Amino acid sequence: MPRRDGRRYDAVAAAVMRHGRAPALLRAVGTRLLAGVPVFLLVTFASTVLSALMPGSVAQAILGDTATPEQIAALNARYGYDLPVWERYLAWLWRFLRGDLGETVFSQQPIATVLLDRTLVTFEIAFLALSLSLLLAMPLAMLAASRANGPLDGALRAVTSLMLSVPTFVTVVVLGFVFAIVLRWLPATGWIGFLEDPLGNLTCAALPVLCLSVHQTAAFYRVARAEILTVLQEDYVQVARAKGLPQRHILLRHALRPALPQMLTVVGMSLTYLLGGSFIVESYFAVPGIGWTVLNAVGSHDIPLMQAILALTVAIFVVVFILVDIGYALVDPRVELS
Repeated sequence: MPRRDGRRYDAVAAAVMRHGRAPALLRAVGTRLLAGVPVFLLVTFASTVLSALMPGSVAQAILGDTATPEQIAALNARYGYDLPVWERYLAWLWRFLRGDLGETVFSQQPIATVLLDRTLVTFEIAFLALSLSLLLAMPLAMLAASRANGPLDGALRAVTSLMLSVPTFVTVVVLGFVFAIVLRWLPATGWIGFLEDPLGNLTCAALPVLCLSVHQTAAFYRVARAEILTVLQEDYVQVARAKGLPQRHILLRHALRPALPQMLTVVGMSLTYLLGGSFIVESYFAVPGIGWTVLNAVGSHDIPLMQAILALTVAIFVVVFILVDIGYALVDPRVELS
């Protein structure tokens, strides 16, 4: 990574804009998409293998314990679960490439429709949690870095250490007990669509968002504080201080932008966690998102739905990390997009 130097940003950015970066940007996106194809194939094939190794079968889950072996064999043959693993995977991949994700095993709903509804719920919660975490962490990090080793800095370090050390399932139980049972400010379970009732939707989302933002706020604060504190020790910042520039101007104009590349990495990793790892929060508060759907699909042996969700998760990971790479180049024009 190039050495941080706030004096060079404007000159480099102007030179970059004169030459243009659109072709390099397109090449970078295409290269990363191609690199994501083997990952997608490997993970989705592994999901097919693991589904074949699961105890029980889809046919037995549908027909129940009273089903005869002949009935189970007939239903397995109907859905293709009697085929070898590689044939099952190739058949699924061919349908996936044609845009056919199939139907859920029990409700017979189109999987594409189910995924759209569930993904919108998870995206809303993840976006709100990410926004809340950044809104809390960044101002506190700038304030603490400008007063390093002071009482406020020490208090915030102690609080964020506690926030990072508490597991998510403990946070869920404690916050749910306090806000839903003791104070009765927020509903403990349930979900209302945004279009149906915007205020009710935000009320239902408040507890899941709060639980998810606890760990993320602490992580963002730690990284942002360390990066801003490092930038504030650079020579050009000392020169700005010697010129008598206000502390607010130094933080916003000279310290914040050089600290953003590292924050982009942390935000990208947190976004993938929020989108793909919110199983505990969604299941505890009965939020019909991706995590809640995965748990139900595993319990009911809904293999087509599980495969579709895993494929969606891999695609989200690839897209997020592509956006992070592009964000590096947009924040710091000196970073090459090759």
